[in-house]
Order: sequence, then structure tokens, then C-alpha cells
Amino acid sequence: MLFEVLPSLIGLVLVVLAVYRILRIRGDFFTVVRSWALAFFILSLAILWSTELVRFYVGGAAAESHAESDTLFVIFTTWLSVFLIGMTTRYRQYNSLNHFVSWIRNNPLNLITGWGMIGIIFAAAVIAMNPEAHDHSERSLPVIASSIYLICSIILDIFLVLRERSGDIMPRRAGDALLGMKVIVVAWIGIPVAELSLDLVGDLSLGYHDYNPYAWVMVGFFVLLLKSVGEKSLTAIVVDPEVEDVKRFGFRAFDIPRGIYLVEDERSAPALQLFSELVTLPLRPDSAILAEDQSPSATLQFLIPRGLIVAREYPESIRKDYNIQVTPIIWLTESLGERRVAPTSLAVLTDTIIRFMESNPNSIILLDGIEYLVTFNDFKKVMKSLDSLNETTWITKTRLLIALDPLAFDRKDLALLERDRKVLRGTKGIEQLKRESKVPGPAH
Repeated sequence: MLFEVLPSLIGLVLVVLAVYRILRIRGDFFTVVRSWALAFFILSLAILWSTELVRFYVGGAAAESHAESDTLFVIFTTWLSVFLIGMTTRYRQYNSLNHFVSWIRNNPLNLITGWGMIGIIFAAAVIAMNPEAHDHSERSLPVIASSIYLICSIILDIFLVLRERSGDIMPRRAGDALLGMKVIVVAWIGIPVAELSLDLVGDLSLGYHDYNPYAWVMVGFFVLLLKSVGEKSLTAIVVDPEVEDVKRFGFRAFDIPRGIYLVEDERSAPALQLFSELVTLPLRPDSAILAEDQSPSATLQFLIPRGLIVAREYPESIRKDYNIQVTPIIWLTESLGERRVAPTSLAVLTDTIIRFMESNPNSIILLDGIEYLVTFNDFKKVMKSLDSLNETTWITKTRLLIALDPLAFDRKDLALLERDRKVLRGTKGIEQLKRESKVPGPAH
């Protein structure tokens, strides 16, 4: 009861808690493909723990299929780790659900599906060989098959991450974000490792069944994994940063301080023009760097910062009008496509921006279309989202430009939007900010 029934019951209770948390953010959670990997992982755990209870109380066929069910669980959850890592690294540009579906139809054979087919072959071999037979060589087949697939999957996961990092493709994440990802990976891999090493090896091969702690170990790992449900590490769309290298004449003699700016104007043009100058014009060569002890990469980000635009306007129009070539632009629209977020998916949008900030300190974010977001969401919900962006802005030392039309809000709502944010009233306010933010020259 203590080592089989109780941990399985607690595990199922935690599964119900996870389902409850997912249902609360259902629309946002299932917008990103990585979230589906977590959902299938939770489902496989629910099936495993349910099978454990049936095996304990009923026995019969459930008990006889112990090796097969455990092998299938290890292979499937291990494949899910490859799926998760693959969608975070090599295939991260397809991590919105609508774009992924279109891509998988055109590319049915890829690294993820190919590795899944290999897993199916391993699982089929185990089932066909009848591992519950008394012959020791056949009883060890599930352990061998699961071990090979698990080890190779971990190697593949590491390879995918190192390959992206070696080419400096993946952004460098802040400490807290990186720690959170490591916890998810350890917990994710730890569950099939515990199932393989403690249950399959300990029970099937060594006959060590009573007082086997594997179920409690898995519950512990699942508690760590449960914290990730609804967090930006899984619900955010990965947006790779780009540095504008277009040749422009002249330099920038100003650099606005880190913080949040509310650019009030009937049109978003002033905010977009300011953003364009910040990401396309480098600081003048004789400017005094504020933090001379920074690393070369940090200094480069200071001189030519990376940016992200979230706008209601069509992205290609923004690129043409403001000479922005490679800076990522997220389009707020209900139509499907890459780097498009529906206005109703406010949590996805917020988590995506926060993830970008954490991965790219000292960057510049332009958020346009607040009026559009309020149309589809409760104003209080939008304010809560903006408050989350405020906190991350200060932590990551980024600059957040929020463009809005003050005439679209009543006096009370506008006052809430202006609170704790520096207000720039149109072009005049921006020009005043430039004068106040003039970068000093070298000390003499």
C-alpha cells in the first residue's frame, strides 16, 4: 500500500491538478506545440499510475503486461523529450500550432517523426518477444530496448542543444529562465530514468518488488514538472533575435534609459520611428560606454540593441516604411501563420515577450495595438499583462515602448495605463526624451 497504491493515488491527484490548471488557460496553452508535449506526458503518467492500481487490485492480464506497459511508457516519454527539445531548437520556427500542422503535412518525415518510428520498432520488438516468459534472456529484452532508446534519446537531446548553441543560433537566456528550463529537463528525463532503473531493472530483472521506491521518485519529479504548467517556458512562442545590419548614414547621439515608455499619439508612427532609430542606428563611435567592464557581446548589444515589434499593422508595411529588415515582428491578427498571435491569446503574447526579454537583456520592445487587445480581452486582464511586462522590463534592463491612442480610452483607464510609466506625448515628447538622453562623449 505504501510503495505502490499511495504514490499512484497521489500521482493521479496531481494529474487532476495539472488538468485543472491547463483547463484554466486552455486556449493559450494549446496554441504552442511544446504544450502538447507536456499534455501527452501528463496523459501517459495518468495511464501508468492507473495501470499500477489495476495491477495491484485486479491482477490478471494487467499484471502479466507489466514489462510491456513499462517499456512503452519509457520509450514514449523519452521520445516526448526529443519532441520538446526539437521544437525548442531545430524546429522552433514551427512552434505555433497552426504553423506546425502546415509544416508537418509538407514534411511528414523529419527528425522528430523519424525518431518516433524507431521507438515504435523498439516497442514492437519487446511486445513480439513476450518478455514475461521465464527465459532470462527474453525477460531482459525490455530493459535492453528501453535503455538503448533512452540513452540515445538523451544523447540526441544534448546534440540538438549543443548544435544550436555552437552556431550561436539560440539566444542566451537569463539565469532564472535558464534554471527553470534545467529543472524541467531534469524532471522530464528523471521520470523515465526512474521507471527504467528502479522498476524495470529492479522488479523485472532483479526481482526486487517489495518496498521499491520508484513510484515515489516519479511523484517527486512530477511535482517539479507540475510547476511548469502554464509557465512561459512552455506557453511562449520562441522568437529568435536579429541585429539590423542595414547600412545607414550617421550615428545615434542618444540612448534612452532602460524602462517603460507610454507613447501617446493617434498614430503609432512616432513610436515606430523611435524604435527604428534605436535598432538601426548605432551609437556614435566616441560615445562613453556606460558600463566599460561589460563583455564584448554585451557592449555590442549596448551599441546596436536587438529588438522585437508587436503590432496590429501588417509586418511588411512596417519593414518598408521604417527600413526594418530582420527585426522579428509579431502580428496581432486572427488569421493563421508564422509569428502571428490572436488577440484572444493574451497569455501567449505576454509570455512570448517576457521570454524574449529574459533571453535578450538590454533589448528594445515595441508593443502596439493595446486598443485591439482591449477589444478582445477584459481591461483588467490587459493591465495585469502589462504589469508583468513592467516587472520583467526592469529586471532584464530592457526598454519597452507602448504605443497607444489616448482617445481610445476613458480618463480612468488612461490614468491606470499611465501609472508607473513615463508618458511621451507624440513627437514632441519623443524629441524631449532624445535631448534628455543625449549620450556623453569621452571623458577628457
